[in-house]
Amino acid sequence: MYTIANRDFVYPWKTISNELDRTLFQSDGRFMEIFSLWNHPNYRRLGLATQLKLKLEEEADYHKVNLIYTHTEEKNQHVIELNKKIGYQEVRRGPIWDDVIRVSLIKPLTFFNYRVR
Repeated sequence: MYTIANRDFVYPWKTISNELDRTLFQSDGRFMEIFSLWNHPNYRRLGLATQLKLKLEEEADYHKVNLIYTHTEEKNQHVIELNKKIGYQEVRRGPIWDDVIRVSLIKPLTFFNYRVR
């Protein structure tokens, strides 16, 4: 569902984190990447995805990570709207590893129990 990644690490697969402004990331380059979040159709529109996303913010806090990254296919407007509603900002639109247009979103986080920068 998520991983703690590093913007400065060279991965053997295509990523877009190195295309994003370095100043968005904390000094050690770490960030949380949500790579799979899916609700069964019978349980959609009940706020479960929002609750999961907010729980992941707590998990980011636990790992002392101040930025969450996610992406979805451009056709998933409801997912894009959900992310924007809870504070994500669109930072990129385009293909990543194939021809499918994906929308990349980030959410910078601020925590009260430590300073990252």
